[in-house]
Amino acid sequence: MNVQLVDSLVEIVSKLTPEDQKLFLSKLSHRNIIPSAEQQNLTSEEKVAQFQEWLSQFPQSSITLSDEALRRENIYDDRGI
Repeated sequence: MNVQLVDSLVEIVSKLTPEDQKLFLSKLSHRNIIPSAEQQNLTSEEKVAQFQEWLSQFPQSSITLSDEALRRENIYDDRGI
């Protein structure tokens, strides 16, 4: 656990205006950082649907990589990682 980082974040957030704190909390709550008990009991199909819904919020890109660019040896260096 990174107590120092959390303490720093708390200090920063406490210095925000009340309006900015509300905005911060709103954005943080939409992140679903801690899954609720309801989310933990989802079926596989429900999890897939939720994941696809989450993905849909991001911009679509028509950029694709070539097969050569996706080859393992072109992604990782010679260390075999």
